[in-house]
Amino acid sequence: MRIVGLICLMAVLASIVCAQDFSKSGSLEQLKALGEKEKVLFINKNYYALYSADFTNADSLAGWAAATSKKNHWKKEEADAQLNWAVITYLSGAYDKVLPKYFKALTLYDSLHDKRGLAKTNNEMSVFYHRTKNEEGSMKCLDVAEKYAKEINDLEILGTTMGHRGAYLLEEGKYKEARPYIEKQLQLRLLTHDSIGLGYVYLDFAEVAIHEGKLNESLEYIDLSSAIRKKIGDKQGLAVNTTNKAETYFNAKQYSNAAYWFEEALKQAKAIGYIDLIRHGYVYLSKTYVELKDYKKAYELDVVADAYRDSLFNIERAKVIHELQAKYETEIKDHKILELNIDNELKTATIERNTILIAALIVVLVLSAIVFYLWRKRQLHQQEIVMQEQKMRMREAQISAVIDSQEKERTRFATDLHDGIGQLVSALQINVQSLKQNKAEFELRDKLFTNSEQLLNDIYQEIKNIAFNLMPPILVKEGLLPSVRELVRKVNQAGKIKCTVTAFDFEGRFAELAEISLYRIIQELISNMIKYSTATEASLSFTGYSNEVVLTIDDNGMGYDLEKFKNSSGNGWRNIKSRLNLIKASI
Repeated sequence: MRIVGLICLMAVLASIVCAQDFSKSGSLEQLKALGEKEKVLFINKNYYALYSADFTNADSLAGWAAATSKKNHWKKEEADAQLNWAVITYLSGAYDKVLPKYFKALTLYDSLHDKRGLAKTNNEMSVFYHRTKNEEGSMKCLDVAEKYAKEINDLEILGTTMGHRGAYLLEEGKYKEARPYIEKQLQLRLLTHDSIGLGYVYLDFAEVAIHEGKLNESLEYIDLSSAIRKKIGDKQGLAVNTTNKAETYFNAKQYSNAAYWFEEALKQAKAIGYIDLIRHGYVYLSKTYVELKDYKKAYELDVVADAYRDSLFNIERAKVIHELQAKYETEIKDHKILELNIDNELKTATIERNTILIAALIVVLVLSAIVFYLWRKRQLHQQEIVMQEQKMRMREAQISAVIDSQEKERTRFATDLHDGIGQLVSALQINVQSLKQNKAEFELRDKLFTNSEQLLNDIYQEIKNIAFNLMPPILVKEGLLPSVRELVRKVNQAGKIKCTVTAFDFEGRFAELAEISLYRIIQELISNMIKYSTATEASLSFTGYSNEVVLTIDDNGMGYDLEKFKNSSGNGWRNIKSRLNLIKASI
């Protein structure tokens, strides 16, 4: 395997061109002469080289590329930028900001039906989920990535998927199960001339070799990987390789060599701002000094590592720090112990003081809450009183409107009786007296009989009109629609206005109260229309729905302001409003 690896390495190195300068100054110099879209394409194409050189600069450029692509509606470029930005964010250790970028990339690739983009994104998300201990999510992402990669026959992405599967098995100590995936990955990397991916393959072989007790072979594989990464200017990859070399010495229990290479790895990681690798390096360097029995140094390094650790390692961190601190404290002198005791007493006093302050604050908050509750309750009570008073005034106004309406109805009824039936009865009485006085004059008597008969017919008709106005019999017998049609017929006979009635999906009858109320409202509105609107035509339309009916009245008159009409203090509107409220209707 080592001979094959060396031959392959020579072939790959021969295909690698001289590395460009992707440092902050170098990348900005290359971007100067490019147009806006060319800049975005340059950043997306070289994002790996950019973050390998400088994480902070790469993060800034990827964010700019995503924002610029979104502004210009370049969906493919925005998707690539979001994916690259997510990877950089993850490697920088800002885990809480990673997933939104991945999901944005997925959404964009999906809208473009870009299977390659979807496969790449799922591969990267698998790494994030694995890192955050979500193994189910990690495996699902790998399955999706492998499916799309095979559908489009993308060997580069398929190689990445195989590499992840092998690496995860190696972490679980399943070296036998991991080897087929590693060998498949190597085959795919060589076919695609993927130098970056090949660097990772050699690291996997290095881990298998160290497991088999082949220290020198493991180190050779790491050196093969480093040679590739150095040739292409992959500073991030070199830092990872140096860390792996240090871990290899650590696992071989060569702790002095391990300490040296961890120090070198930290220098390389700090130079590019690789936060997660810095944290990892300090953690392992601390463990190395524990094995070297230098507990003070180990404790100091773990405190530094504490500043870099993410929230996923809180439990582990607390345990390690506690153990190291206990070992360190056993070696310090008696006077240091005394100082710590004094410090603990001061801390206890501070805690007691803080407890008193917190208790006082809680009491103040509780009292404030009680005062606020009582004040709020009083406010609500006052509001309720005001609302009750408003309801009472409204009720009184409605009652007043009803009484006024009834009085007007009585007055009109009395006027109709006096001016209509009263005069007709007086005329009939005169005819009867004339009949008594002219018994012999047959011709005159005949005329008087005829006139009396006409007067009786007029009296009957007048009584029918009065009865119709009071309560139309047709409303009681047949319902609202026939009675409205009869009312319109009578209005049309007067000749002042021409009305029409139409109905859509409106059949059957309502409750008696609803029919009477609607009829009176229509009667009032037509009366107002005749008196004030100067209209010559009007239409009434009934439209039925599942559980309600809509009445629409239109005319060609001068119209009116609905808000002024609603706020009117006249008896007509108050009467209409009271009837509307009675049947829970609205206008």
